[in-house]
Amino acid sequence: MEMEETKIREYIHAVIMKKCTHDESARQNAIGEYIAMTMPNIDERSVNNIKLMIPTIAELYDKWAVMFIDRLLETVPRNQIEELCSGTTENDSALVLVYIMFMESERMEKQIAEDISAYAPTQNDEQGNIASEYIRAKLSQIAADQDKKGNPIQ
Repeated sequence: MEMEETKIREYIHAVIMKKCTHDESARQNAIGEYIAMTMPNIDERSVNNIKLMIPTIAELYDKWAVMFIDRLLETVPRNQIEELCSGTTENDSALVLVYIMFMESERMEKQIAEDISAYAPTQNDEQGNIASEYIRAKLSQIAADQDKKGNPIQ
């Protein structure tokens, strides 16, 4: 039975967002911990400013998930996409791994930089660079977690 494109888009979007997002409190704590680890001499006020500057992960991942879905539908045969949307843990994990590969592409590296620069005054700005590094570290964490367990990051 053939799936509607709308259902395919909704399914893939839900899988990606489930793997890539978590609650705001946990996000703020993770950002604070990341900044403390990477810049131990930074003062608490600066840490709080940086945390506020980093856009919600969900906002960026939503945009990138839509871009991923568009590209997937352009390049992968429909029957293979439908198989990936069959609801099995293995296929959901495969979707997330393909998403990670898409995010690591040269095209998306440029897109990530553009999206981050929209939130930071300049790419040379130290706080903007920290925001960029955090988002890239988050992508790496998702990829590593996916490789280990195929489970969402908590």
